[in-house]
Amino acid sequence: CSSSLCKKSTRSIQFFCGASNVGCIELNNGLIGCRKGGHPIIWNMMESISNYFENAIFQHTAENVLLTSMLSPFLDSSTMGTLKYIQQSKFSSSMEVVENTGPGLLTRSVCRWLVRNADDKNGNTINEIAETKFCVSQVVVFPSLVFHPFPNHLRKKLSTLSEKDAKKSLLESFVVSGHTKAVHLWGCSWQ
Repeated sequence: CSSSLCKKSTRSIQFFCGASNVGCIELNNGLIGCRKGGHPIIWNMMESISNYFENAIFQHTAENVLLTSMLSPFLDSSTMGTLKYIQQSKFSSSMEVVENTGPGLLTRSVCRWLVRNADDKNGNTINEIAETKFCVSQVVVFPSLVFHPFPNHLRKKLSTLSEKDAKKSLLESFVVSGHTKAVHLWGCSWQ
């Protein structure tokens, strides 16, 4: 990690992310990083996301083919087009995406990896992966004030403010000088 934030640390950081400001225990995937060459947490997440989409596409396609084949004799072309559109738009809900590709996946992945690779009293990892040590002590979860000080429940309030100065003032009220490095605006542009 080459940022000034990581350089201030007295130890080498192999993986980092930030806690969310959502009122529960959740890590946010809006800003994550790892050492050059990767980290098992990232590799596990990439494999999980790949598996999720492979399974979802297969299940979605199978369900659509069955439903379409059963209904097609009874529907005109316009209604059939609407059915296909609805099937495509229901591919996955927002919460399903969060759970399988976003903060839900990151939180589970980090926690599982930390439990499986707990350090002994000397800082040695119990498990070694590919003969390269990945130490729990080198995985950092920064507090929400570092990357995610703005709470997600206020995102709609931010979008309703019309004046630029009012938006800026609201955001600045959550920034902690000297500690906050980024502000997640919860734009939900992925939805």
